[in-house]
Amino acid sequence: MSNQLYLRGVAIPALVLALTMCSRGGAGGLGAAPTAVPTDVPTPAPTAAVASADAAVLQEEEGSAAPQPVPVQQQAPQPPAVQPTPAADEEPIITSVFERVAPSVVRIETPGGLGSGFLYDDQGHIVTNNHVIAGSGGRVVVAFSGLFTTFGQVIGADPDSDLAVVRVDRLPDDVQPLELGDSNELRVGQLTIAIGNPLGQDRTVTTGIVSALGRTIQEDRGGYSIGGAIQTDAAINPGNSGGPLLDASGRVIGVNTAILSRTGTNSGIGFAVPVNLVKKVVPALIESGAYQHPYLGVGLRTVTTLEAEQAGLPTAGVLIQPSRPDSPVAQAGLEGLAVLTTLDGTPVTSDAQVISYLELNKQPGDTVTLSVVYPDGQQRELQVTLGARPSVEDR
Repeated sequence: MSNQLYLRGVAIPALVLALTMCSRGGAGGLGAAPTAVPTDVPTPAPTAAVASADAAVLQEEEGSAAPQPVPVQQQAPQPPAVQPTPAADEEPIITSVFERVAPSVVRIETPGGLGSGFLYDDQGHIVTNNHVIAGSGGRVVVAFSGLFTTFGQVIGADPDSDLAVVRVDRLPDDVQPLELGDSNELRVGQLTIAIGNPLGQDRTVTTGIVSALGRTIQEDRGGYSIGGAIQTDAAINPGNSGGPLLDASGRVIGVNTAILSRTGTNSGIGFAVPVNLVKKVVPALIESGAYQHPYLGVGLRTVTTLEAEQAGLPTAGVLIQPSRPDSPVAQAGLEGLAVLTTLDGTPVTSDAQVISYLELNKQPGDTVTLSVVYPDGQQRELQVTLGARPSVEDR
């Protein structure tokens, strides 16, 4: 298959990578296998306004077609990559954070493997990844430090944010809930500290920096991209999933979720669900077991100035089209293809920006303002009332 996307006959390179969920599978495996990001994405039907276009390839509003699992060939264990030695002035910070936080980081075991999690409150609620507890039947083993181990009950899970909550009835005497930070305050280059159970090695600490912000993570088929993800080069491996990504003060800034790798192990590109999304999703999971995500109902495709010029579009921006006739944006009056230039008055520069903004700042029932330009140059402003994402069965 050609690794190209086409917009009005102009080839646009498509990146082919592997995305691995970081929970460790049983029977000696690495858990969730690497998944290939597809090079082909849904193609919307051409409209009269762009009748001369071959096809406009759009990403689904919350992500393109989900990655497909790729079998992992079993191989002899490889020695871990050598990690840079922390600067001398960072060592006391890392040591202090680890000693204070590590007792509240847990190991979660299921029939299919293991992952990590952390204590969210003093009521016994533990945050982890949805893919860690998937297939557990709702009951998992939760291990704190030392010999303290107990059963935990899955009380809520949300595949679209890859978050889940497990409740335990007993807690050790020496553990405290972790403090949550603010992912909106993060800056690229800040120190990051990851604590978890990579490849079954309990409470391992690794360090790095915030490598990038505002990434999107695409997961299971039928799922949507996770917006606002944090990229870090702190070593994250299978078994780290669900564990905390921390700042220099020991506050949770994200939940370690996935790595980008060609081998299934750390290659310096890891991703965490931002803590501000955790703050929205987890209380709903505790209260009702589910979470409703905001839904615009469009396909998305970033278009640069060069691509716009070559495709005969009037401006750069994010190409959008209703994903279904009854979607919120279609009900607001969007017809066919258009270029989204601003969202709530803010200039739009990527589809990831749109996804992250909606996910972290909006909820179903909120109204957003879209400024769009049609291929013929006509400009419109649309007031869209966001809906709730369709259930997995309706996608």
